Amino acid sequence: MKKRLMKISLVKELVDFYRFFRRTTNSEKNIVFYSEHKGYYPYFSGLIRELVTKNQKSICYVTSDIQDPILETLESKIKTFYLKKLLPFFMIYVNCKVFVMTLTDLNQFHLKRSINSVHYVYVFHSLISTHMGYLSGAFDHYDSILCVGAHQIEEIRQFEKINGLSPKILIEAGYNRIEEIYQEYQKTRNNISSSDTNKKTILIAPSWGKDNVLEACGEHLVQILLENDYFVIVRPHPETVKRNSELLEVLNSRYSDDPNFTLELSVATNTSLLKADLLICDASGIIMEYAFGTERPVLFLNVPVKIRNPEYKDIELPVLEVDIRSKIGEIIDPDKLMVIPQLISQMIERRNEYKEQIIALREKFIFNFGFSSMIGTKHILREGIDSDEKGVPKNGKK
Repeated sequence: MKKRLMKISLVKELVDFYRFFRRTTNSEKNIVFYSEHKGYYPYFSGLIRELVTKNQKSICYVTSDIQDPILETLESKIKTFYLKKLLPFFMIYVNCKVFVMTLTDLNQFHLKRSINSVHYVYVFHSLISTHMGYLSGAFDHYDSILCVGAHQIEEIRQFEKINGLSPKILIEAGYNRIEEIYQEYQKTRNNISSSDTNKKTILIAPSWGKDNVLEACGEHLVQILLENDYFVIVRPHPETVKRNSELLEVLNSRYSDDPNFTLELSVATNTSLLKADLLICDASGIIMEYAFGTERPVLFLNVPVKIRNPEYKDIELPVLEVDIRSKIGEIIDPDKLMVIPQLISQMIERRNEYKEQIIALREKFIFNFGFSSMIGTKHILREGIDSDEKGVPKNGKK
């Protein structure tokens, strides 16, 4: 069965590769989006809605996930393609005007810039700072970046200065993902509740890597929460699903029969974010999506943070995902798990105090709340369609 599915996937790739280059008109492929898997569509959805519905533009959407629902779309202005093994070849020869991605490290590994004149736009899939949670040079080969807040602009500009790079186009865009979570929460918060109104729902959704909450103390934490009569949702990072399936199998085998436990392996929906009364995390970008989207607090386990760029301190600026923790919730050491139920109860009782702080921080750290997709779309149309200066790499040395 697995071999048959692989054969079907490869055939579809070959067909879609040919269809893009030989059967898709230039006007239909002016704008191309690429997604690694279906979980990334929410970061594009606002831009696509603005482009297709409000501006009546056609787009191409390339995905490396054969199960991505967008492959079944009936929207005539969205041409979809599945490419995975052939993706590196596609990237080299793609001949669109603007290419929109959430994928970092363009041109640093196997995915290269096109030999054709293409303007590359990066869309953030997190609000975290750019200098610790990403590899050095992760954004160097993009022409423009839709920044979510002033912290990212300041960090990128300082990196460019230190490394002698020409400045990229940085747009004060904002963050559609939080806007959509916020809007959905406002509509559903009175309807989403536990089956037992006295029982609270706790979401555990950490970062990935060897020191994240799940790997450090996940099993023990889940047990304590269940013993204290909480609904528990474990939502691992997609990279944990990919890299440490053994850990998730242990959790599933131990707790799957408990009606108060859910293991959520997809990040494509917001349901668990909307339902949870409190989030337990480390320093993942989801902390701000949850807090700024639902205006509720976060409990942080003080495990070692993931550092992907060992030289991040060269950028002498705060790391937002670390610095903001004490402002949107409480921090506790992992050797004090037994006091967590009491702390959760206290935090939920004080949720209105946290709400005021969270709203103020959202205004401070996010550009154009409610209007990010409109601003991002204007930039895509201006730089990718209307500008005569397309596809000029911004990473050249001064």
